[in-house]
Amino acid sequence: MFMWMLTASLFCSAQDAQNATVAQRNDPLKKYARPSLTVLYVNRGEDLSARLIQRMAANGISGKFNDNTIEKNVLTLPAGEQLSVKQLESLLSAQVSKEIVKRWYPYDPSTKTHSLDVIAERGLYNATTLDVERAGSTARKHAALESAGLELISRSYIIVYDLYNIKKVSNDQSDGYQADCDVYLCHLKWTPEVEAVFDQAWNESEGKEGDFIDNMEFPVGYITSFVKATQLTNILSTKGKSSSTTDEALFLTLSKEIERRAEVYLTQANEDFKVKTEIFAVSPILARIGTKEGVTVDQRYFVYEIQQDEAGHQKTKRKGVIRATSKIAQNETVATAGESPATKFYQTYGKRLEAGMLMQQKPDWGIGISAFGGTDLTVLAEFSVGMWAGHLANAKIPGGTKVYLKYALPSTTMEVNERKLVDTDTKKELNFGILSVGISKDFYFARYFALTPYVGYASLLTPKEYEESIKEKKNATEGVDAGVNLNIAILHNVQLIGNAGYNTVKGSWYASGVTYGGGIRIQF
Repeated sequence: MFMWMLTASLFCSAQDAQNATVAQRNDPLKKYARPSLTVLYVNRGEDLSARLIQRMAANGISGKFNDNTIEKNVLTLPAGEQLSVKQLESLLSAQVSKEIVKRWYPYDPSTKTHSLDVIAERGLYNATTLDVERAGSTARKHAALESAGLELISRSYIIVYDLYNIKKVSNDQSDGYQADCDVYLCHLKWTPEVEAVFDQAWNESEGKEGDFIDNMEFPVGYITSFVKATQLTNILSTKGKSSSTTDEALFLTLSKEIERRAEVYLTQANEDFKVKTEIFAVSPILARIGTKEGVTVDQRYFVYEIQQDEAGHQKTKRKGVIRATSKIAQNETVATAGESPATKFYQTYGKRLEAGMLMQQKPDWGIGISAFGGTDLTVLAEFSVGMWAGHLANAKIPGGTKVYLKYALPSTTMEVNERKLVDTDTKKELNFGILSVGISKDFYFARYFALTPYVGYASLLTPKEYEESIKEKKNATEGVDAGVNLNIAILHNVQLIGNAGYNTVKGSWYASGVTYGGGIRIQF
């Protein structure tokens, strides 16, 4: 049985075994197969290292990976020592790789045999509804789905979190924790040659005591790393001085933020981490992926049309951009013929999509930066609630929901005590900024357009030297900020903005609280 499965695997996956050498090349046509993940941590002996590692390990891994967790998940290094690629490969080959192989082939000392159950289960779990429908229900076809698990071994990845500068931080307004992190991505070099040597050693070990894997060596290859990356330094988790947030909750937030940022980076860099599938319906847009593939609200996918050139070679042409709604398929049970759980998506850019087009995960940060002018000069930062809070269990957040932070500088001056405020040094009239924070939601229509209504809290930003004058005037310094933006997409991540709104704080100090203007929004 094993030799039949091995032969099938060697025939089907020889090309896939070279995945690490092309991991950073974007190729939507490359077949997607469920990757497996082993997560390790570097402990440099800092006071909070062990606590942060314990918290991150307890969080578990993303739902789009098979879990290859091993017991010895900590690498101990001196403080300040730079981790070289050669050193990392050596450490992982000596201490980690054979433990990963044991996860695929667990050994039973009582029977002196290695089980194929994990491979069979993962092969079935990786199968899509379409795979099952094509295989049918016969025992032979079912075995083919099980043997497909052998192809997944070459997609055994290792993430190493090198955590340092972990410390408590405190100032007049807040308390919390801060950490830096370097992230390394490696893989088990499970080539056909390594697999053949493994099979020979297995055959020679039959009837003998002990696990033959302990006497073997399995190479580990380096793929990529993010060292001193801007988004992975000075990662903060803080609370206000008067907040009731617990210390443990702060540590949990810090750990999840490190993991979230690292996964975005690594998925952008590694082709095998990008979930791919076909769209099978377009009204609404549906695809047979879900929680099994780690889909979260507002996760972004590019949609491609597969074309053929004059030489007969396949190529892809991007046709649109879609994002997941809160209607995410709960597809963690093994698919069976006739079942087709699907996730619903909404289109944010591009041309008309058709069933059968290929969609590929394209992670982004869920952040938008806008600038527009008119009655106010405004800078706006938006954060996708679904993407930033999508890791929360059973989160039912409507797609396109955002929290925003806005700073507006009115283009006219205000008056205090029946005279205009004038800077004593420059003799120039002063404008006062208005800071707003609130919630908004994108409503997309006609593929290139979106309406974004918003509402929030507004506060007047007052220089200290004018606080008394402001108080004497008794005008409102706090109020409501509300309005709507019309967004017109010119690129998949760039939109033109038309704005109309009303701010009660501005209305208290100026002739009118009405705001309008235009500008640009960039999403990344």
